[in-house]
Amino acid sequence: MKLAFALFKYFPYGGLQRDCMKIAEECVKRGHSVDIYTLQAEGAVPAGVNLHLLPQRAYQNYKRYETFANQVNQQVAMQGYDGLVGFNKMPGLDVYYAADPCFAGKVKSRSHCECICYHRVFRKIV
Repeated sequence: MKLAFALFKYFPYGGLQRDCMKIAEECVKRGHSVDIYTLQAEGAVPAGVNLHLLPQRAYQNYKRYETFANQVNQQVAMQGYDGLVGFNKMPGLDVYYAADPCFAGKVKSRSHCECICYHRVFRKIV
């Protein structure tokens, strides 16, 4: 399979970035082709993984990320990838790798009072 990974920032010491690299390395070991698209990068890239920089200029982060997501989706369409895996939330992903802790798990570990407050806030959001 030909896979595209999307990540806003790649640097070797971030938890999300390390997860991305571990998954990419495992995919390459299993014979898949992996390309990573990012806004900016620091550090070494494992063998067999192609890193593509798509730098964006904008005054606000949301606009920079929106433009990046559009460009990634264009690349996916042009290059004929089998799947797009995102490590940050963005439109057009086939898979979103959510490394955030589960909301239900957070609520279970809190006191009863905190749970009631979380429930009220969460109910308003949904």
